[in-house]
Amino acid sequence: MSRDATLPPTRAAVLDEIVRAAAAAFGEVGYRAATLDTIAERAGLSKVTLYRYVSSKEDLLSLVFERIIASFRQGLRQIVEEHRPADETLRRVIRYQVGLLAGHQSFLRVFFSEESGLPAPMAARAARAKREYDGTIERVVRDGIAAGVFRELPPTMVVFGILGMCNWLHTWYRADGPLTHEQIADVFVSVLERGYLAEGGGSRDDALARIERRLAGIEAALGARAAPKRGRPRPPSRA
Repeated sequence: MSRDATLPPTRAAVLDEIVRAAAAAFGEVGYRAATLDTIAERAGLSKVTLYRYVSSKEDLLSLVFERIIASFRQGLRQIVEEHRPADETLRRVIRYQVGLLAGHQSFLRVFFSEESGLPAPMAARAARAKREYDGTIERVVRDGIAAGVFRELPPTMVVFGILGMCNWLHTWYRADGPLTHEQIADVFVSVLERGYLAEGGGSRDDALARIERRLAGIEAALGARAAPKRGRPRPPSRA
């Protein structure tokens, strides 16, 4: 349970403002350069009042991460629990990812660049949350492959490709730019589902054939690596 969920509404609102101010400061100048004085000023509070809500700058960084993790988890869980067909579910995941990144840029800049500043327990929690998030999307991909909706591509690589495309948004998206985040999501979905070659492009079949040959080589290499070598004892597993 997040800390603000246990507070009375008025105090929760103050803590929310403090966390937003911290995310903005960390995102603009970096975690190490930001000061509690600057964050208190951004939140419209005295430093003494700030210390009634948080114990340190490290504590504030943990709160920023908690807020981001909760947002990611809640939205993804709602999408998956609707039990729609895999292709529709994945489209909704992509649109949600893009919308979240576009709407919370300051938080996401911190999330993707300041993990090294977290205390060990929060760092472990963040890493676990990322694995769970990736794993949930990978299950959607696997379901789509099993249903014959998606091509038989390595599911983990598909997830990395999708998230890699979406997650850089926080570095270049501008709310006043030429495209809305909905239009950007449309482009991402189109590229993922249809590729980038024009219909009837003469090189499309050759390109797909080359990609499939490479994927077959990758899968063969992964299979060879996983298989134990004959005549040589396997090393003991680590505890």
